[in-house]
Amino acid sequence: MFSRIFAKNSTRVMQQPEQYYHGKLEEVTALLKNHKQKRNGITLVKIILFLSAVFFIYTFANTSAVVYLCAFFVAIALFIVINIFETKLLKKIAFLSELKKCSEVELEYLAGNLQHLPAGNEYKDQTHPYAHDLDLFGDSSLFQAVNRTVTPHGREKMRQWLLNPLKSEKEITARQQAASELSGNPDWCHAFRATGNSQRVSPLAIQQIEKWQQERESLPRWITPFLYILPVITISAWILNIFSVIAWNLPFTLSCLSLILCYVPASRTLRAHLRLDEFTRSFSNLHELIHHFADFPCHSSQLLSVREQLFSTSSNADTALRSLRKIQEGFDQRTNVLVAILLNGLLLRELHLLKRLVAWKREYAEAIPAWVNATGELDALVSLANYKYNHPDFVTPALNTDVILRGAAIGHPLLSAEGCVTNDFGIDRLHEFYIITGANMAGKSTFLRAVGVNLVLACCGAVVRASSFEFQPMAIFTSMRTVDDLAKGTSYFHAELLRLQKLVTMAEREEKTFIILDEILKGTNSRDKLNGSRRFLQKLLTLPIAGLVATHDLELGALADTQPEHYFNRCFEITHTDDDIVYDYKLKPGISQNMNASILLEKMKLV
Repeated sequence: MFSRIFAKNSTRVMQQPEQYYHGKLEEVTALLKNHKQKRNGITLVKIILFLSAVFFIYTFANTSAVVYLCAFFVAIALFIVINIFETKLLKKIAFLSELKKCSEVELEYLAGNLQHLPAGNEYKDQTHPYAHDLDLFGDSSLFQAVNRTVTPHGREKMRQWLLNPLKSEKEITARQQAASELSGNPDWCHAFRATGNSQRVSPLAIQQIEKWQQERESLPRWITPFLYILPVITISAWILNIFSVIAWNLPFTLSCLSLILCYVPASRTLRAHLRLDEFTRSFSNLHELIHHFADFPCHSSQLLSVREQLFSTSSNADTALRSLRKIQEGFDQRTNVLVAILLNGLLLRELHLLKRLVAWKREYAEAIPAWVNATGELDALVSLANYKYNHPDFVTPALNTDVILRGAAIGHPLLSAEGCVTNDFGIDRLHEFYIITGANMAGKSTFLRAVGVNLVLACCGAVVRASSFEFQPMAIFTSMRTVDDLAKGTSYFHAELLRLQKLVTMAEREEKTFIILDEILKGTNSRDKLNGSRRFLQKLLTLPIAGLVATHDLELGALADTQPEHYFNRCFEITHTDDDIVYDYKLKPGISQNMNASILLEKMKLV
């Protein structure tokens, strides 16, 4: 419905994101103003019609002129029609308001303001192999940058995608292609998000959907024979009565019998009606999202798979949910006593509705989880597409089984363009470890996180911040922010050992693992730390691992002399004069020669 409001998107795709969002904002603001003016006009017309209806009925009561009674009914009819039109207009206004918010949020994001985006603090987990160290969740996190989901199950999908790297090249490629296809139609993606945000699906609604899907409706077996025979006899009897063939008492008796049959299972019907009403309200927005996807011309394998789950010939979600809504609207007529008595007395209306509901559940109930899952997957893919569209300078990673990881101009995706220094880096095979040294604040940790976060994005099927990026799907493990736990009696050094033990255990069951270690064993003395680090890095040669190890122990770089095929030295160097320290944040070969702790202490007059 709303996707047709914005059909001209061919030129927008070629625009830079900022231009697109500013243009979108102007367009939507103008449409909102127009629609609100229409709504104000409708309000005025409704007031006039209401006052006119009061005048006509008052005049009719005093004059008994039929023309005023007719005018009264015309005014009421027009009032109802205008009210229906207003309801649709209000829905459009709500949609446009959300569409406007989408553009505003993205402009703020591109300006570096993430405060209006969900941070995912509830997903923080210090025990995860890499989420805590790489700032996946929380303020200024990767989740805030990527996630634009509008459904609880879509949000959960995005969480799972970030926490569980894909190991299949085929799945990664399929997700990349789906995100690329969607990103080529930003208007459609924004309409999808605006539709979802217009009427948010709550976690409670998802629970209601699951609960209703598992419930089984039933109809008393003894009633079934009456469903078609009795209405035919009753209607025939009334027709015969109208033509004075039979007396009124027989059709009246048959209608009373029909009413009795309808109200024998009245409690069951009421319960079914209430539960159906809860379900349709809970599923209504998911239905809007499904309907929005119905006309999308998809070609990528993953989007075609989603389409198959939603629109297969055996369980077309859009068609099925529209038919269910009609059943629900039929049940809603129970509140109109006159209509309910007439329809039940002639047609056994409620029993037929109950029968249709039972048949609907029998045919479609098992497909509901697949519909929910497919909608969540589509929701998460729209987020990846939005992230790709927001960053036209990012690249889609290429899968390459000949290297572990290789990238040119790799930068941290959460840094601004002005403050981001990029570096080239690559690891060709397992059992290669790059020992990174450098002064404090020289860029070691930022570089480690840049590599780690981009690898997470690559394994999710997202774009990465680099001019080129090749990789193999693999497990990821980091140890950068180990903390002690006084409540459990775990010292800092013990916590480090437990973290490294977790790394070994994980690597033993994985085919390939990429590691990022920052200053391991810093909870012990310098000599013990150096010896322990050497022995641990030797241990890693027995496991299918490659990666980065940052350290201040310059002597650890001697491993490159004894085993040059496994260990390589890289550093972030600084230059300093008596007055200043210069950081270029560029990765260089070799071991760092300059440190800055003493200089900084002196500059800050701490020594």
